[in-house]
Amino acid sequence: MSNTPILLIVDDDSDLLDMYREVMQIEGVQTVVASSGKMALDYCKNNSNIQVIISDSNMGEVSGREFLSNLKNHYETVPVFYLLTGAFDVQEEEIIREGGKGLISKPFDLNEILERIKKDIKF
Repeated sequence: MSNTPILLIVDDDSDLLDMYREVMQIEGVQTVVASSGKMALDYCKNNSNIQVIISDSNMGEVSGREFLSNLKNHYETVPVFYLLTGAFDVQEEEIIREGGKGLISKPFDLNEILERIKKDIKF
């Protein structure tokens, strides 16, 4: 098994997911995408090198917050987790209380997000 750090991006919008995969490339980090919270949970169960997760908040069967809750219920150490949202009713403090690292509000500055993620990756 490779020790390459993994950035997992979760979004049910396939066009956005393709864009995120393309632009969120960090040297030495494998970028992986999942189109649902359920798919992401399954991926997490089989990959221990996930270091950062960015998850959309509003998805079909499993929302971003439900995904975070499931991660906490199944894993001793949850990877760094950011909730990606355009909603104004979600506060960063809530995400941190729930075990996440923070909130990424849409629209976001790509360079700022990439720098934030690079600080969370351990090589």
